Amino acid sequence: MQVYLFRDQSGSNNFAYSTDVTGRNIPRLAARTEWTFMRVVSYQAISPDCEEAMRHLEGFGYYIFEK
Repeated sequence: MQVYLFRDQSGSNNFAYSTDVTGRNIPRLAARTEWTFMRVVSYQAISPDCEEAMRHLEGFGYYIFEK
């Protein structure tokens, strides 16, 4: 399975993984939030690092995090 990495272009450090290539399923965090596609990430590359991310991706189709 492929997961898509997005970044909030509003100048914050917010990122999101999504199972939707368009990122339309990622909620906006603020009025100026604009999710921009960055790259494709392997589902297997995420799983060892973040169990919480995996639960959100499987349950909601997205996971938002700050980096």
